[in-house]
Amino acid sequence: MSKATEQMEVRGVLLPLHGGQLLLPNVSISEVAGYRTPEAPPEGASDWLLGVLTWRQFDVPLISFDNLLGYRQWELGHRARIAICHTITGRPGRHYIGILLRSIPHLVRVTEDIIEPLGEVLNGNVTLARQVKIGDQEAWIPDLDNLEADLARILD
Repeated sequence: MSKATEQMEVRGVLLPLHGGQLLLPNVSISEVAGYRTPEAPPEGASDWLLGVLTWRQFDVPLISFDNLLGYRQWELGHRARIAICHTITGRPGRHYIGILLRSIPHLVRVTEDIIEPLGEVLNGNVTLARQVKIGDQEAWIPDLDNLEADLARILD
């Protein structure tokens, strides 16, 4: 295949939530761990901040995108996981965010041919950058900058 016809490919991860799924680049995920109960969140924190857990000697805020998107609380099963994701702002002492998952995520190859933007994001939610379709699956791409800014206001 010539360079002119080569396609850019990004390896992505579909993170299953109760009300849908998130799409992130594979390199943004450090680890997928089994669920464990976090320490209680600060008083008055939003219900999407489930608390803080310790992972590899880092304090990691655990968030629920389901709560953030307005989906009802669901019962955690034995398949619940936590995706430990790198932050992108580089705030000192805040290197990771944990995202509560319904089950184990799976890898996808993302190319221009299989991804298409859909309409507006759910309810104009500022923590979602875009809603997309990958093959026959729909997913949200989170706006991690806005999410991290919200976390900084709550935790700092």
